[in-house]
Amino acid sequence: MKHRQRKSPVWKVIVFVFFVIVFSMVLVRLNKEREMRERVEKRSAELEVAAAQASAEYADTVDRTRNAGSDDYVEEIARESLGMVMPGETVFRTSEE
Repeated sequence: MKHRQRKSPVWKVIVFVFFVIVFSMVLVRLNKEREMRERVEKRSAELEVAAAQASAEYADTVDRTRNAGSDDYVEEIARESLGMVMPGETVFRTSEE
């Protein structure tokens, strides 16, 4: 009759420790990947906002460039920036100005 050899408790502990270490390493790696994904998503959102702002500024610049030589644009700049008025116009000032 052959006797079965039982695994010693030391092997059970070694196997248990091995799996605990592997599991811990996997958890650490998953946590690092989650943090990296969050940083990438945050940066992506920031870049989308910046791209939208740049697109709006570009459209405004194109619009201003297109209208730069027109009489309406020159009049708008003269009125808003220089405070000029057309001949025959009357300017009324209020206390809010």
